[in-house]
Amino acid sequence: MKRYFAVFITAYTIFLLYMMFFGSGREASEVSYIQTQPFITIQKFFTDTKIGNEDFLINIIGNIFVFSPFGWLGLCIKKFDKFIPATFSFLIIISIIETLQYFSGRGVADIDDIFLNTLGMIIGFVIFKYATWKNIANIRFHFELIEEKRAQTA
Repeated sequence: MKRYFAVFITAYTIFLLYMMFFGSGREASEVSYIQTQPFITIQKFFTDTKIGNEDFLINIIGNIFVFSPFGWLGLCIKKFDKFIPATFSFLIIISIIETLQYFSGRGVADIDDIFLNTLGMIIGFVIFKYATWKNIANIRFHFELIEEKRAQTA
């Protein structure tokens, strides 16, 4: 099962990178934009009456939800089974991606995106930890998490 998840997360990452740089008709622009003031974009989506529900869902909920699978990386990469390494690594990588959006002119580099994406990863991590703790759907067996624990104690 770990291999299947590794293949899934790799394909999913490639798909997300494509969407972030080329999807939705994105083309390179000579004008780059960076938003460094926290919570301005988020506040705009909550208070601007001209923004429709679809845009809200795509930008706020989407930025959280689509990054939640990265909270499950602890299934494949042992060091990401811990909160601090997983969050710190994700924060660095998503910051690099946002910076690349700025320099490539393909998208907006927005501190709020970094916050929302990281929140999504953290939500995924909490769900992952809860699922393994409660052994939902026998996850420890299917992802061989029981075997690793036994090998460590022997």
